Amino acid sequence: MDERDFTAGLARFFGGGKGVRLGIGDDAAVVHNHGEASVVCCDPVVEGVHFTASTAAHLVGRKAVNRNLSDLAAMGAQPDWLLVSLVLPRSYPARRRTQLLTGIRAAARAGGCRVVGGDVATHAGPLVVTVTAIGHAGQRVLTRGGARIGDTLHVTGPLGGAMAGHHLRFRPALREGAWLARQPAVHAALDVSDGLLLDLATLLRASGGLGAEIDAAAVPVRAAARRRAGGDHERALRAALGDGEDHVLLWAQAPRVDLPAGGPLSARARRALGVVVRAPGLWLIRDGRRERIAPLGFRHVLGAR
Repeated sequence: MDERDFTAGLARFFGGGKGVRLGIGDDAAVVHNHGEASVVCCDPVVEGVHFTASTAAHLVGRKAVNRNLSDLAAMGAQPDWLLVSLVLPRSYPARRRTQLLTGIRAAARAGGCRVVGGDVATHAGPLVVTVTAIGHAGQRVLTRGGARIGDTLHVTGPLGGAMAGHHLRFRPALREGAWLARQPAVHAALDVSDGLLLDLATLLRASGGLGAEIDAAAVPVRAAARRRAGGDHERALRAALGDGEDHVLLWAQAPRVDLPAGGPLSARARRALGVVVRAPGLWLIRDGRRERIAPLGFRHVLGAR
């Protein structure tokens, strides 16, 4: 099978749909813009970095899509269209390729969006799947740069131990993100992908170089992190603070403000895990003590400046 045969098959596999004026098979897709403002993001998954060679192919496809949908969720946007770039190993089996595409299609359908184009290539290296997601926002887009001194900090779900399986099966918080964007008291938001503390430091830097205090007792720790820690509370907490691949939303909201009842937030998400402070840096509060803590998380090393 060559690239043209493969592309023709993709057009049938993903199909058309409402709002698709021209889909897979031409030099570019032509689609309807569902909102006044488009919100666009692009994120790859790479074998050996984001998954292993033994990972089920449909889960790789699912993760490739959902990483991008989680970024849209952090902006308060809803997804419409996806572009998918596949760089396949030359020996990649046809059965796994079909499973990969099935995972992509299933995740797109679950997120309420559709694949309308992309590209395919082969090489001697590992599998690389890159998805570009195109969505639309309502009247307001959330950003990382709006946190204010005194804001309380919250997350939509538990943290840590994601590599036990959550990193492949997580659900992007699209409903939560869209709901948060409609709340004037919410000042900033971010997708937690590289670790709570590292991503929080990013949000604080974007907000003018502020700092934050985190209540150790209030950090929601995923059960998988507790199991992997074997009962070691300190190890489980450290995992929650810095493991990454959680893909929950972190947001800052005005102090002493209760968000409206109802909506998609859990009771746990409504409880603060920290507060924004004036002095730059991160502090962990536990047992009445305040200790400085480094921004733990996963850092992509790009080499020389």
